[in-house]
Formats: sequence, C-alpha cells, structure tokens
Amino acid sequence: MGTVLGVKSSVRGQKVSEIERKVMAFAEVAKQKGWSCDDPIDTNKEMSADELTSSLRFQGMPQRIIDTLQSGPKDTSALVTVKKFMDAPKEAWCLVLAGPKGCGKSTAGAYYLWDKTRLMSSAPPRSMRWWTAARVARVSGFNDHLEKMMSAPLMVIDDLGVEYLDKNGYFNHRLDELIDDRYSNYRKTIITTNLNANDFQTRYGARVADRIREGFRHGGGYVEFNEMSLRA
Repeated sequence: MGTVLGVKSSVRGQKVSEIERKVMAFAEVAKQKGWSCDDPIDTNKEMSADELTSSLRFQGMPQRIIDTLQSGPKDTSALVTVKKFMDAPKEAWCLVLAGPKGCGKSTAGAYYLWDKTRLMSSAPPRSMRWWTAARVARVSGFNDHLEKMMSAPLMVIDDLGVEYLDKNGYFNHRLDELIDDRYSNYRKTIITTNLNANDFQTRYGARVADRIREGFRHGGGYVEFNEMSLRA
C-alpha cells in the first residue's frame, strides 16, 4: 500500500498498461480520501465484538469505556457534538470537549475511535490512539512514542489539564510540537479537558490555542458542557 500511495507519474512518455492505469487511478482516489499506510481502508464490514475490543485495547482505550460503548452510550450533548465533527472536512482537524467530570466527554471522544475502528475488519489498528494527558507527560522526546503520536491518523487526548507541569516546561514543549504537527497534516484530534477556554490558553499558551482555533470555522471547536454528572 505504501508503494501505491507514494507512486508518482514516472511513466510519462512510456506505454502504460491497463493494470498500471488502474493502480494510478486508485492511488489518486486514496490521496483524495486521505488514506495512509497505517489507516486501513474502510471495508464497510464490521468486525466481531471480540476483534473490536482487542483493537481498542491495543489503541489504549480503557475497558470501562469500551464496555459503555458496546452497551450503547447515552446520547449526550458531547456525543452529538462528536458525531457532527466526524462528518466535518479535514480542515476541521481538532475538537476540544470541555466540562466537569461525568458529563460524558471521554465517552464521546472514545466513540470517534470506536466507530472508525469497527469498520476496519481487514486490518484493525494496533497502535496507540487513545492517550491520557498523564501518559503524554511521561513520553520522552528522545524515543519513538512522540513520532507515533504525531503520525496517528486519529488521536484522542483525554483529561488534558490534570497532568503535572514541570517547572522547565518540557510537557508544554512536547504538546506544542505534537499539536503543531497534527495541525500541519490535518490529522483528526479530539481533546477532553476540565479547563475553560481562558484557562486552557493560559496553561498551554497562545500558539497551541491558535493551532486548535484554526479549524473552528470548518467544523471543529472548543465546546464547553455544563450538564449534570452522568455518574450521579
């Protein structure tokens, strides 16, 4: 697949076979749809419940959230927002779900990964796509985890705002690098946080806030919820 997606028209001036024409046409369609080598092509055939659970675990999703999704999540305001975001164009690359604990924002963010994964029966994802902020804070810039976070076609960062901020600003530097790369490559990203918009910008800086804000007019956004806790 990598060869197909990376193919260029180097056969100009040569006789092109029918098979080569089909390969070139497929590569163009794949490019337009934004498919990548680590993002399996949608087969419109759902995998089994066990296969789906296994893939979501590999992606880092907590079992409690997996169980909630499989039993049918409540149609909260956060979930409705995520469903709209799923149909937004690539320019709407980031959605921030903000609100108190228990309002359903984490489950809503997880729904995005769950829905995309369940149709990938040919090659379900086995890489990390669900990251808690605390786990992101433990990632060193000197290993390949940061590169994997940057290149994941879909990513959820859960509970941003509860992580420890080191005095030297290493976490903010890594977050800035991560957000900038995903912004630059239109990689869909959902962030959940308990911070309001002003506190978010104060904590992470104007550069991160501006990158996130860039996609708002296309369908992304910073959406704050004030619903009663679903855990009550």
